[in-house]
Parts: sequence; structure tokens; C-alpha cells
Amino acid sequence: MDRSRPDYDAAGIRLGGFLLYPGLAVQESYNSNIYATQNNRQDDFITTISPSLDLRSNWNNHALRLHADTALARYADHQSENYTDYTLLTDGRVDVLRDLRLFGGAGVARRHEARSSPDNQGGTEPTEYTVYSANAAIEKVFNRMSVRLDGKGERYAFSDVQNSSGGTIGQGGRDRNQGELSLRTGYELAPLRVVYLQGSVNTREYDNSRDANGYARSSDGYAFVVGAEYDLTGITSLDIFAGYRQQDYDDARLKSMTGWTAGATFTWNVTRLTTVTAGLTRDIEETTLAGASGYFATRTELRIDHELLRNLLLNARVGYEQDDFEGIGREDDYISAGLGAKYLISRNFALSGGYGYRERDSSATNSDFSENVVFLRLSTYL
Repeated sequence: MDRSRPDYDAAGIRLGGFLLYPGLAVQESYNSNIYATQNNRQDDFITTISPSLDLRSNWNNHALRLHADTALARYADHQSENYTDYTLLTDGRVDVLRDLRLFGGAGVARRHEARSSPDNQGGTEPTEYTVYSANAAIEKVFNRMSVRLDGKGERYAFSDVQNSSGGTIGQGGRDRNQGELSLRTGYELAPLRVVYLQGSVNTREYDNSRDANGYARSSDGYAFVVGAEYDLTGITSLDIFAGYRQQDYDDARLKSMTGWTAGATFTWNVTRLTTVTAGLTRDIEETTLAGASGYFATRTELRIDHELLRNLLLNARVGYEQDDFEGIGREDDYISAGLGAKYLISRNFALSGGYGYRERDSSATNSDFSENVVFLRLSTYL
């Protein structure tokens, strides 16, 4: 999918030492269960308009990128579900020396909470929230050894929503600041073969001392992992890590979350026309469900991409996710699958479409659901 296709790749607009890539996508989709409910399912057609701008430097040294996009989704029959998401961000790299680099970035993103989220507030409209983020890193290479220090911070600000009676569901108890600092040391055993150790600490500080259910959700945590990166001439690559993760909460009623954490990405270019990708992640996620500290989310996915023609790309995927909630005995199992195709009409136009299926089997009462989604998207680039 990442292969250069000179006849179909967007040329961009040259602006001095930068290239500007404007884009616009219009998508029509059908969702058989827009509220992700077990009973009384509601379906609808959704039109989404997504303009974007990407400005990238074209320098021999250093790098800078500015990006902006938005997604305006409008429902045909359920206008209360309309949403407008957007992203504004910048990131870059400074090459101080050949073996010393600095990284940094900042951004703001407006998002909406999916109706299938276990934290869905049940309002008459989707819960919207804004994420402010900033990150910085320094990386130094000593012959075969490398050291990288990363720091990042995020601010989550949720908007209140209305309930069916016209009252307000306050979201102030979910507003929080998150910070993480990590140190990674790697050693190159051979070209494109690296082993590494990484440790990190984090803090999650909520604005309110208690949430709507009376719990003090601020917490501190840490993780230690060992990993390896392996690349065999571009045909097979593997990035894998595993270790231990712990999160401790201010409220004594919220049990500490401890357990293994892991991540893996395996890529196999079976031929020049077919790529198989498999992925695994396991980490702690936040929740505001009463009595639950959080949950371990374990996600796996297998994807196949195939270039049937030079300008016709096909894909298929299957996925599984298990969310294990600490403190309330809830477990959610998700199964997903999908098929898709992308037709590159020209350098400036592409047509894509597909079908997706997802279902949740939950131990919580009336929390099961399934949905079918079909979409068709026309994209244009300069």
C-alpha cells in the first residue's frame, strides 16, 4: 500500500522548500445500528465530507510538517447524531548532528465518543471532547547503541450533553491531564536487527477530586518492556515487545491494575503484489464506569492487501478485541471483519468502498450489539 506509484501519486503544490498536499473526500455510508444497541436498532445513511491540508518540508536536513483536517458527518434521519471532528497539528525534527536528533510536536483534536463506547453517556447527542497534546524527544546514537528520551502531555476536555428529559449530563468529572516520560535504549546486533529496553512512568490527574460516581480517579503508573526489531531485506519485518504494566489509583476502592503489556507488528510481503500484516496490542485504558479502575484492552488484527491491478488495490481484515474491566467483573469481546477496494482513477482522483462487520459479546446486561457498515468514498488530491 505504501509503494510509490508515479502515475497515480499526488504531485502536491511546491511552495518554496515545502510541498502542499490539499485533499477532499466525500463518503456515503450505511450503518445498520447507529446507536450500537442490542434491541430497538436504528439504521441510517451518513454523508461525511473531509477536507484536509498537509504541508511538508522538502529539505535535505531537518523536517517540518503542518497538518489540518476535518470530518463533517451528517445523518439523513437522525440529525442529533451529526458531528464535526477536526485535527490541527505540527511536528518536526532537528538534525543537530548526524547521530543526534531532536523531535517535537503539538496539536489539538476535536473528537466524539462512539456510541459503542462502554463510557457512552446516553445523551441525546454524541459526547464531544477536545484533546490538546504536546511531545518532545531527543535521540542519540553511540556506534551500535542508541538512547531516546520521550516526553508527552495531553489535556482531555469533555463537553456536557443533554439527556432525553432536557437536563444536563455533566462531563466535568472526566476532564484530565495526562503525562508520560519514557527512556529507551537499543543495541544494533546487525543491520536492521535491534534489541531494546524501555521504561516509562505516567500520571493521570483529573480536574475534579471525585467523578460523578464519587470516585477519585487520578492515578500514577509505570511500565517496563523488552523488545526487538527485525527486518529481512524488506520481505519480512517484525517489531515486538513485552513486559509488565501497573497503574495505582488515589481512591482505595479502585484496585490497582497490574499485568503484562505487549505489542507486535508482523509484516510479510508474500510477493510484490501481496502483503500480510498481523498486529497485537495490550494496554490499560481509562473508564468512568462505577467501581471499575480501568480495563486491559487486548487487540489483535490480521490484514491482507493485494494489488490486483496497478491501480486497483484490494484488502481484507479480521480482528478480535477483549476488554477486561478491573473491579466490576465485566468482560467485553469484540469481533470485526471487513473487505475493501481502492481504485486509483488518476493522479487526482480515487474511488474506494467496502463493507465492515462488528459485534460485541458482553457480560454486562443488554450490552451486546452487532452492526453492518457499507461505504463508498470519492477522494480528490492535488
